[in-house]
Amino acid sequence: MDHKKHFTEIAEFLKPYQKICQNEIMLLYPDPIQGFPSDWVEELAFIRDKSLIIEIEKKAVSGILKNPLLLKYYERIDELCQLPGLPDLSPIPDTLSTFLYMTPKKQHEIKKLAPFLNAFSIDLDLNDMVDIGGGIGLLAQTMSRLYQHQVISLDMDPVLQATGKSRYTESTVCYHQVKVSAEEEKFLKFLNQKNMTIGLHTCGPLAVDQLKGSIRSRVKGLINFGCCYNKLAKVKDSQNLSLFAKESPFKFEQNLYSLTLSSRAHRKMDEKDFDLKLKVKRYRYAMHFLLHDEYGHKTIVTLGNTNPKMYNKSFGTYALEQFKRLGINSKHTKEDLNDYFANSDRQNLIWKMLAAGMIRNALGRLLELYILLDRVIYLEEQGYKVQLLEFFDEPISPRNIGIVAKGSN
Repeated sequence: MDHKKHFTEIAEFLKPYQKICQNEIMLLYPDPIQGFPSDWVEELAFIRDKSLIIEIEKKAVSGILKNPLLLKYYERIDELCQLPGLPDLSPIPDTLSTFLYMTPKKQHEIKKLAPFLNAFSIDLDLNDMVDIGGGIGLLAQTMSRLYQHQVISLDMDPVLQATGKSRYTESTVCYHQVKVSAEEEKFLKFLNQKNMTIGLHTCGPLAVDQLKGSIRSRVKGLINFGCCYNKLAKVKDSQNLSLFAKESPFKFEQNLYSLTLSSRAHRKMDEKDFDLKLKVKRYRYAMHFLLHDEYGHKTIVTLGNTNPKMYNKSFGTYALEQFKRLGINSKHTKEDLNDYFANSDRQNLIWKMLAAGMIRNALGRLLELYILLDRVIYLEEQGYKVQLLEFFDEPISPRNIGIVAKGSN
């Protein structure tokens, strides 16, 4: 795959939608639909059938949408999101203890990743593997016990590491409490030209440190899965790592809101998930209107986590509870608040915002690929041969894209 071409196509596609990406829809209130094609919003807002909305959220729009430009928008996103999958490999040896202590998500990830890691390690003739942010060591223990690889597990949490050591008393995995940083000598001493690094869901800038540390030590190979991209927002020089991205006319620096969108779960919703999401959005949007128009709060007010049961109550009950949590004296009764929420113009605006949200949500995967392809090109510029592969089933493990890099001999 030509990664530079792929990156350019994605960056060029995203360019006209940067304002949409870089702003939460509520941030644009009292004109929250600005920047969105009005005819697209109108068509999507007209759809109230939950099963159809769920399909659209999954970008399965054929036969549902009529506007040719809107259809082309979704089709082009689907084209740009296509990546190769894993080669066929012998499945992981499955014993009664293989998946002990693992959640179904972790089981799925290790079933997919472990055979690939084994083949990758044999191909590169590695001495050992270094697991970045290994925690308890589920992946490390799998590679050690089932494939007899030497694995070093690095993590900053001594409790997780102690748990791993106590569970696997006969293990050969070496646990070390180390801060993973490209400038940290204690970390770099574990890396060399005969080993590889593994980062399964390296949070925010941790992925960048794995890449930079691996390059600095010229490791023979690396595999990285990023996550929590929103944590890059406050970290200098954590985006547009490659010279190619820096010089691109379509380059852009993602802010907190677009990085959060790139981090959003891409799992499939069922009707129960959809019902709760719809209730949360409708109440949250109406609460923002209320705080903005009636209480002088012109920016988004963080409400924190609300008990899902609260969304089964009336908006008036919900709003009064939020006022209490925020320390705001309400000047409205519960009945006033219910009437405020039920206003037809306000409800129509909420539905348009929900429709605009579907348009915006469709960009999340491309924003993630912008970040990952920049990292791929950065590694290629450093002399590595790199692939970008889909490892896991997206509904089970949404952060399913792995960077696979081999050093030159």
